[in-house]
Amino acid sequence: MVLYIIKVFPFFCLMVCSYNPCQASRQFDFQPLGSLNKIIVSLSKGEKFGFGLVRGAFGEVLGKVNLDTKNPSSMSGNVILDVRSLRFGYHKVDGDAQQPNWLNSGKYPKIFFELKGLREDYWKKNILYAKAFGTLSIKNKTASISFPVSVKYLHSKRKKFDGKSGDVLFLEGNLTLSRGNFGIQPEGMLDFIQDQIIVKVSLVGCSKGKRPLLPSRLFI
Repeated sequence: MVLYIIKVFPFFCLMVCSYNPCQASRQFDFQPLGSLNKIIVSLSKGEKFGFGLVRGAFGEVLGKVNLDTKNPSSMSGNVILDVRSLRFGYHKVDGDAQQPNWLNSGKYPKIFFELKGLREDYWKKNILYAKAFGTLSIKNKTASISFPVSVKYLHSKRKKFDGKSGDVLFLEGNLTLSRGNFGIQPEGMLDFIQDQIIVKVSLVGCSKGKRPLLPSRLFI
C-alpha cells in the first residue's frame, strides 16, 4: 500500500500543479450528436379538432452551452431551432404551422433561446436539478422564461457516440408556453388548437477533448 502511494503521489502532484481554473469551464456543442437532440412540441386540440394532442418535433437543433463544473449555476449558452424543420406528421398541420398567422417561417425561420443561468439547483445522486432561465424569441417577440431542467455530465464518454475524444452533457427539461404571447395565431382558432403549448427538451452536447478528472459531483 505504501509503495502504491509513493508511485501515485508524483502523478497526483502533477495534476494539481498543472491545473488551470479556466479548465473548469467547458463548451458543449449540440451539432455533432444532433440526431440525439429532441425538441417535442405538443398542441392541445380544440373541440372542432376532436380534443387530444397533436405532437411535432424539430428536425434541426443547433447551439452551444458553457458549463463551469465548479459553478454549474453559471451555465450559459443558446439553442437555435429551424422552424422549417418542424413536423407533426399531418401534411396539412405541417403546412399550416409555417403560415404567416402561425410561425411565419418565411419571415422568421429561426427560434432562439438564450440561456442565462440556473436557479434553485440541487443534487440527486449524480444529476443536477435546477430551473433554467433566459429569453425565448419567436416571430421577433422575446419573453423571459424559466423552466425545470436536469443536467448529467459524462466524463470522457464522447468516444462511445462518435469515436472522438471528449465529454458528453445531457440536458432535459419541460416548459409550457402560450402561443398567443408570441403572436402565433393570437386569440384565433382556439376551437381547433388551444393556446397552451407543451415543449419537452432533450439535448445532448459534446466537448472537444476531455477535461482533467478532478473532484466534482457532475462526473460519473
